Amino acid sequence: MFKFKINNDIWQIEEKDKEELKEIYEKETQEKTYFVLGVTIKSKHIIYINNDMCEEQKIKTLKHELTHCYIWEYGLYNVMDINEEVICDIVACSNDFINKVVEQYKKR
Repeated sequence: MFKFKINNDIWQIEEKDKEELKEIYEKETQEKTYFVLGVTIKSKHIIYINNDMCEEQKIKTLKHELTHCYIWEYGLYNVMDINEEVICDIVACSNDFINKVVEQYKKR
């Protein structure tokens, strides 16, 4: 388990096997799925990553899930009109945070 802080909240990252992650995803979303790369559970401040992937895919997935985390923490989930400018702002603002957490996670 790896912990990090964003906007004064503590989050954690855990790797789970593919079957357990599939069960978590289906419980959280009430949707059936075949394969899950990662899941962010906002209410619990936790990110799960599928441990049945190569390291490069884990990092790509972590970056994706950290973007969900950033959007949640800074209230951007309420933005109704998503356009290219909004996406660019999110990427520009979250880039340092995401890269910092990813680098720390790689050193675990």
